[in-house]
Amino acid sequence: MRVLKWVALGLGSIVVLAVVGVLVIFWLVDPNRFKPRIETAVREATGREFTLVGDIELRIFPWLALRTGAGRLGNAADFGPEPMITWQSASVGAKLLPLLRGELVTNRLQFGGADLRLVRHVDGHANWEGLGGDQPAAADAPPTRRRIEGLEITDSRVSFIDEAAPRRIEITGLNLTTDGIVPGEPFTDTEVSGVLHMDGFTAAGVPFKVQVPRAALPADYSSLEIKEYTVSLGGFTADGAVSGTLGAHPKLAGAIQTNEFDPRALLSSVGIEPPKTTDPKVLGKFRAAAAWDFDQGAIGIEKLSFTIDDTHFTGTFHRTSGADPVGEFALHGDALDLARYIPPSDPASEPFVLPTATLKALKFRGQLELDTATLDDTSMKGVTLRLLLDEQGLRSEARK
Repeated sequence: MRVLKWVALGLGSIVVLAVVGVLVIFWLVDPNRFKPRIETAVREATGREFTLVGDIELRIFPWLALRTGAGRLGNAADFGPEPMITWQSASVGAKLLPLLRGELVTNRLQFGGADLRLVRHVDGHANWEGLGGDQPAAADAPPTRRRIEGLEITDSRVSFIDEAAPRRIEITGLNLTTDGIVPGEPFTDTEVSGVLHMDGFTAAGVPFKVQVPRAALPADYSSLEIKEYTVSLGGFTADGAVSGTLGAHPKLAGAIQTNEFDPRALLSSVGIEPPKTTDPKVLGKFRAAAAWDFDQGAIGIEKLSFTIDDTHFTGTFHRTSGADPVGEFALHGDALDLARYIPPSDPASEPFVLPTATLKALKFRGQLELDTATLDDTSMKGVTLRLLLDEQGLRSEARK
């Protein structure tokens, strides 16, 4: 018993000395003295200019943590003088005892007021390439487990310029949070929100949010499993799930269900003029649900169910892969007033065409069956329409 007592006293003394040592460091050491070393180390690791503008604060409870003010990371050599990343504040901490065991347990990484500028030149070269260097780890280097307790980005901005497209995408008011991050283990409680800006969008942009309670993505990125997610864009919201394999030949499947939203308002917000109809109030309500699969370019939609205005439809859709695929659909609806949806009789009115080259290249063909169809004063039962959608728009197709 006396031996155990002395052991306990010895361990207690060691803990006390460790705490006292940390307190001495906290009180007597100015972390800003190490700023030049930190900047040099990051420059050597990334090959980019790195500057910490603000002071560094050292905190010791419950983590040994560093907090900085503003900072910036430079761009690649041929992408101009503007920094690739700037931020107004950042903080990171690490547990000491796991570090001694070769395990890096990092506190929540926090960035405030970050501005990330991504650019890809016409030749495909991008300014994020080469970060971290190209030197592989030494073969005899001991493995290091890495864990981040979470990531938090607030009030930030991301822009992406693709000079080959050309295309510019920008997200303002970006907020991102996630729980612990460990390579090969699922992401949990992840939420991303902001305002999306693209060419043609309204000047204010379109707000969006993505919520994923749990996303399993292995370290080799060979598969994906998301049992539930919620995505919103403007007035549109979708809930669903997705799982499958990734890589050179991706194969995914899932389900989706939307809220009831206004298609006209959503199209207008993203810069697409809605089709002109005799009744300007139609295409004002839409809700859908379906099961889907994607297999190397081929798309299948089963158990499709949607309601547009006052008409409910069910059906299927399939599109094969290939150089010039044509989608095939079969829909069945209950009652539809055709006169409300036909283009206005004004001869000067432009017909609706698909808004982009990508969409114009898509071709859909199929059959629409209606229990009841009304056109002016004529009521019809058991109506079958064969439709074709291509670069000229939507129109009827003669029976072959």
